[in-house]
Amino acid sequence: MLRLLLLVTVAISYVNSYNNECTYNGKKYTGVFKIDCNTCVCDTNNKAICSNLRCGYGKGPSCTYQGRRYRVGQTFQQSCNTCKCNYDGQIKCDNKDCPKRCTYKEKQYQEGEEFNDNCNKCKCLSSGYVQCTNYVCQCQYNGKDYNIGESFNDGCKTCTCQTTGIVQCNSDRCGCPYKNVQYQIGQTFTDDCNTCECLNNGQVKCTSKIYECTYNGKKYTGVFKIDCNTCVCDTNNKAICSNLRCGYGKGPSCTYQGRRYRVGQTFQQSCNTCKCNYDGQIKCDNKDCPKRCTYKEKQYQEGEEFNDNCNKCKCLSSGYVQCTNNVCQCQYNGKDYNIGESFNDGCKTCTCQTTGIVQCNSDRCGCPYKNVQYQIGQTFTDDCNTCECLNNGQVKCTSKISFYNVVGDQ
Repeated sequence: MLRLLLLVTVAISYVNSYNNECTYNGKKYTGVFKIDCNTCVCDTNNKAICSNLRCGYGKGPSCTYQGRRYRVGQTFQQSCNTCKCNYDGQIKCDNKDCPKRCTYKEKQYQEGEEFNDNCNKCKCLSSGYVQCTNYVCQCQYNGKDYNIGESFNDGCKTCTCQTTGIVQCNSDRCGCPYKNVQYQIGQTFTDDCNTCECLNNGQVKCTSKIYECTYNGKKYTGVFKIDCNTCVCDTNNKAICSNLRCGYGKGPSCTYQGRRYRVGQTFQQSCNTCKCNYDGQIKCDNKDCPKRCTYKEKQYQEGEEFNDNCNKCKCLSSGYVQCTNNVCQCQYNGKDYNIGESFNDGCKTCTCQTTGIVQCNSDRCGCPYKNVQYQIGQTFTDDCNTCECLNNGQVKCTSKISFYNVVGDQ
């Protein structure tokens, strides 16, 4: 339209100002003149007015669209729409509703396009939503990120990033068990006359000194027996003796966790066998017994199975808990919904997917009518009729007969 107006202006100027002079690109012209395929005229103010056709593409005018030039009459595709270059230099395109793109983390994807988000796989759906798997890719521990299966040390503890995204640490080596007492790494203590230290490898290292002492007026060296009790000379040359009751049955006995055993008697302590020795000491096997599992501040036996929400868990012999990784709920606008549960959000119908993502169908959020989209509740006119866009996506109109239609039928 603008170019048509310009041509009319040029024509009028041609009629009224045939003898006017003007300058164009440093050159003088009189009346009407040609610049390439464009027509120019000198106006009454001695200025050149020219048409604005694109002359350099082929033998006639052209159109430019998104930086690319097209011939007059040439058609091309823009998404799902067909566009055409008109003689007036304008591009005219269809107005079809093309497949939607998806926006995910400020990036756009085409319908059906698949991509990765860390260890998860995602896909752009035709609804415009992105659907992703819901694997846990990392664990956070003390402000640091660790990959699934990655192990690291925290002091004397060995920690591993589980598939659940939780870091689990094994603290078995964070001390030294010695004669039924647990000592910390680096801690020193005495055993009889010897000084002992708890080492980083969980072992106890002791000196092997021998001292003299006097007990009931008699001199002893190192370790000695008094009845069923065992005595030792300490660093201050004093005798320190056990306090066993030697009158239990016909011989000495041992006491373990408040219970008395005869010399030679055996009993079970977890998976270990213990024996009461003649010196009154209890000696037990040192087998690695099956561990218990601690999960959410509760303990489970090895092999025990239990539920955590919709997931099934099992206590493994390693002391770790293994659970299925099913997504049990979706969160949407601050509310929890179960997998498969459907609900409404305004005019949208939403469903909690197995991936833990809520997917909403917005197809019914308006009414398409004669190539125009109307909002739910919106009223408009069609000829002499009043129409309304209903909640079900349908348009309801009155059925008046216009005067134009009546006259046309006669």
